[in-house]
Amino acid sequence: MRQGEKRIERDLVGAYASLFVHRWDQYALQQRDGSYWRITEQLTLDLLAAHLLGRCTLGTYLLDVGESCQFAVFDADSDQGLEQLAALASDLLQEGIPTTLEASRRGGHLWLHLQTPTAARAVRSWLLPFASIYGVELYPKQDSLHPGGSGSLIRLPLGVHRKSRHWYPFVTCSPDGILVPVGETVAECCQWLGERVERVMVPERVLASETRGGFCPVGGETVGGVSSTGAVAPARGAIRSWCLGQDIEAVIGRFVSLDRRGVGSCPFNEHHRQGDVRPSFQVFGGDNPHWYCYTWGRAGDLFDFLCLYYGLTPQEGWARLQRGELL
Repeated sequence: MRQGEKRIERDLVGAYASLFVHRWDQYALQQRDGSYWRITEQLTLDLLAAHLLGRCTLGTYLLDVGESCQFAVFDADSDQGLEQLAALASDLLQEGIPTTLEASRRGGHLWLHLQTPTAARAVRSWLLPFASIYGVELYPKQDSLHPGGSGSLIRLPLGVHRKSRHWYPFVTCSPDGILVPVGETVAECCQWLGERVERVMVPERVLASETRGGFCPVGGETVGGVSSTGAVAPARGAIRSWCLGQDIEAVIGRFVSLDRRGVGSCPFNEHHRQGDVRPSFQVFGGDNPHWYCYTWGRAGDLFDFLCLYYGLTPQEGWARLQRGELL
C-alpha cells in the first residue's frame, strides 16, 4: 500500500468531507504519541486535504452543539478486531444496515452513515445492543454533551497515524472471503467511498421508543416487549433509568475493590496480558455514571458492566433485570 499523492482533487476532498465531518467549528490534531489536541477553530477543506496527503492527522468530534450526529463508528482495538467488525458488518447488512469497514493501527473501524443528523441518544439506543453483543466500542460514546465539552472524537480515516506512521485503507470482502483494500492510494479509496457509501435512517420504532421511553429492539418488531424473533428486547430507556437509580460505585464495589477515587483493578482480565497489575479501571458517579478501563479503552454503564461480568447478552441481562435477578 502507498499513500501515493502529492496533491488530491478538490472534489474528492469535498466528497470525503460530506461523509466524515459533521462538526466544523472545531477539530483535533493528533500528536506523535497518538494523543490529540483540541483546536477550537474552523475546519477547512485545505486542512482536510493536508490530512489526506499525510501532512497532518486530524480527529473529528461526532456530536454537534445540538447533540446530534450524522455517522456512528464501531471500534475494535484487537488483533482480531478487523475480522470481528467484518462479522458485525455482515450481521448489520442482513438487518438492511449498510456499513463501510476501515482498517486501523489495531483492529478497525466500522462506519455507519446517516441520511440526516439524528439525536445521539437515539443512535446509541439503536446501535449499542450490537456493540454489546460483539464486545466493541460505539462512537459517539455520549448521549449528550457536558457544558463546555465536545464529546468523543475519532481519527479521520485515510490519514497517517502519527504513532505508527502508516495510513490504513478501507477494506471489503473478496468472493473467497478475504478482506482486501478497496484501493491502493488515498485517492482511490476516496473515489470508492464516494461511489459506494449508502446512508441509512434510524428506524422509526427506535425514534418513537426514545420519545416515549419504550422498547428498543436489536432486530425485528417489538410486541409487548418481545421481538418478532422471540427474544426479549432490551429497553434502553428503561435501562438508563434503572442505572441512574443505582449507586454505581457501591454496586461495582461488590465486584471490584475501589479506592476513594473509584479506581481498581479491571475484572475483565482477558484484556490485560499479565493481569491489571497497575489498576486501570475507574468508576465515575454524578450525572453521567459510568466506568472506564484505560488499558482496554472501553466504557459502559452499570448494565453493561453486569452483562460483561456475568457473560450475558443484552437480551439475557434485560430479562434478568425484569425479573429482579441482575443484582
